[in-house]
Amino acid sequence: MEGQPDIKIDGVTAFALPLATSYRYAIELKSSKMSIWMEDRISKKQWCSTYKYKGGMAKTDYVSDANVIPDATVADYVKVQ
Repeated sequence: MEGQPDIKIDGVTAFALPLATSYRYAIELKSSKMSIWMEDRISKKQWCSTYKYKGGMAKTDYVSDANVIPDATVADYVKVQ
C-alpha cells in the first residue's frame, strides 16, 4: 500500500447548468483510503461513500484498467484542479 500524507479538500460544486443544485463536498484521503461526503446546500440531504466502503475506498474501488492514470498516486486522484 502506498504511504501517502493525509489530505482533506472541501468546497462547493454543481453538476449541471443553469440553476443546478449546488453541493458542499469534502474529499478526504486518510491512510491511503479515500472518502467522499456531499450535502445538498438547500435540502441538507447528505451522501457519504463510507456507508458502502467502511474505512474508506481503496484505489481499486475507484480505478479500473479503463480509467487508470499512469503512474498516479492515490493523492493524485484526490487533488481538485
